[in-house]
Amino acid sequence: MVSITVKVTLPKTKFANKKWLEEIAKVQRQTSVPRLRKLFQKTVFGWSEKPDFGWTQRRTSDEMSISMYPSGENAEKWELVNAGSPPHIINARQGGFLRFRPGYRSATIPGSIQSRRAYRSGKYGAWRRVSHPGFEARKFTELIAEEYHNPYINDMQDAINEAAKNR
Repeated sequence: MVSITVKVTLPKTKFANKKWLEEIAKVQRQTSVPRLRKLFQKTVFGWSEKPDFGWTQRRTSDEMSISMYPSGENAEKWELVNAGSPPHIINARQGGFLRFRPGYRSATIPGSIQSRRAYRSGKYGAWRRVSHPGFEARKFTELIAEEYHNPYINDMQDAINEAAKNR
C-alpha cells in the first residue's frame, strides 16, 4: 500500500499534559485530514474510476501521525499511476480481442498533482496483443508531501499555541 504520513515529534517534558496531546490530535483530524484529502482528490479529478482515500491516526508516547492512502476498488490503479509502469505486452484473454481507441491523452502528467479529463480519439480497433509503451511515475505521494509540508508545520504550531493558551 502506498501512503503519505505526516507526523509531529513530541518532547516528553513539555507535552505530557493530556490537553496538549488532545489539541494536536484534534488539529490533525479536523485540519490535516481534510487538507490532505483535498490534495489526494486533485490527483483523480479527471478519472472516471476514482479510488476513495482513507486515513489513520497513530499516537505513541513521543509522536503523533496521520497517514492517508488510496482505498477501495480503484486503489491499485492509483498506486500504479503513482509508481509508473515499464513498457509491457498486453494480451487479450483467450479467444478475445483488446478494443480501444489509439489516440490518447492521459488525465495526469508527471510533476503535477492536478488531474484533468483524459482524452481519447481515433477509430476503435481490435487487437489480440498490444505493446504498451509504459509511463512515467506521477509520484503523487512525493508531490503531496512537498506541498503540504509547510502548511502542516503551521497547523501543528497553531495547535501548540492553542494548547498553551488554554493551559
